[in-house]
Amino acid sequence: MRKLLVMDARNYDTALPEIYRVAVRGIIFLEGKLLLIQSCFGEVKFPGGGQESGESDHDTLIRETLEETGYHVIPDSIREFGEVEELRLSTLEPKIWHQINRYYFCDVDGEKEECHYTMSEQKHGFNQVCLTLDEAIECNWQMLCREGALPWNQREYQVLRLVKESLQKTID
Repeated sequence: MRKLLVMDARNYDTALPEIYRVAVRGIIFLEGKLLLIQSCFGEVKFPGGGQESGESDHDTLIRETLEETGYHVIPDSIREFGEVEELRLSTLEPKIWHQINRYYFCDVDGEKEECHYTMSEQKHGFNQVCLTLDEAIECNWQMLCREGALPWNQREYQVLRLVKESLQKTID
């Protein structure tokens, strides 16, 4: 998969143990708007999450999209966009957080089921929203201005900009 970005905070001791995680996220357009998940703080993220043992990227994308949006991904529509590698000090323990985020364009069918958010997602008031690309970029820019460069918000802000740039290239 094409590497879009490496985000290395260099705020850790390289001798620390590492937490390695793969996350898979969907770039989904519904009627010209992005299907996203928004927290009670205003930030938006692409639906997706951590890969479970034995899952393929496609399996993770399908499961996470259903859990967070209630929509079923159409498997034949899945197309690679790229990956973002994150390295930073974990916010919870003295370990290196090393996460690979894989992004895929995909389509969903029209039938929506109930969302099933994790306890953490419920705690942060996540819910589904549909925004234009520019609205989504602005949401995360405002969050960066208010809260500072939180790693997950910075990642999603950068990927939103890369999606916009990629789509503009296909139009030109």
